[in-house]
Amino acid sequence: MNRYSKVTLTIVSLFISSSIYAHSSTPNPMLVEAGKRLFNSFCIYCHGIDGSGTNAPAANLSGVPTGDLSNKAYMSLLTDKEIINRVAYGEEKYPYLQMPGWRSNLNGEKITAIVAYVRTLAVDQGPLQGPTPTERLKRFQNDPLERGRIHFLRYCSGCHGKKGDGKGWMAAKALNKPIAIGSAKIAPTLTFDSVKAYVTNINRWDKSYMPVFSEEEILPKLADIIAYIKTLPKQYSK
Repeated sequence: MNRYSKVTLTIVSLFISSSIYAHSSTPNPMLVEAGKRLFNSFCIYCHGIDGSGTNAPAANLSGVPTGDLSNKAYMSLLTDKEIINRVAYGEEKYPYLQMPGWRSNLNGEKITAIVAYVRTLAVDQGPLQGPTPTERLKRFQNDPLERGRIHFLRYCSGCHGKKGDGKGWMAAKALNKPIAIGSAKIAPTLTFDSVKAYVTNINRWDKSYMPVFSEEEILPKLADIIAYIKTLPKQYSK
């Protein structure tokens, strides 16, 4: 960790320990307004103008659905400290969210303002239908297939499609069309060694325009990704 990161972390930590994080029913109007401006600069592209993620231009870029900040039942389960950490660290601390961390761009004061504004977006949509924040974390920690699903969506679905059918949102623009990696013909043949050799091979540009991944980045996730891909033929053959 460099000096800048340590200073930024210290600032964030100081704000986390401050009473300004208390969930207040009467937020400071000036803080909320500052948070709105920052939200519209840094967050709106994924979360949308109302925080729901609906029709936001970048909502599906990672493959993992953008969190609905307008869902009161879900947001009420998160403390201000937890939301601040999510904004500051993103997928570094919460990999199942697949969102960037903003602590290099936003100091603690600005992140606090964003959280104050985000709190105003929550509306009552009835009882929570999906998993709670704690359940999402435990599922990611304890279930290899859930980790594989998240990482597949993040790293593979843009080209290979969420179903592994080769029809991801980037597929139409690809020079070489992605294969249907989740098909019954291909998925069962995948091995760790064969996939590793392919996705980390920097000398295959004459054959494929698929991105080359560093071993440091992809190998810790690869076994779970392959395990998930092997479930795709059964999932989508019905």
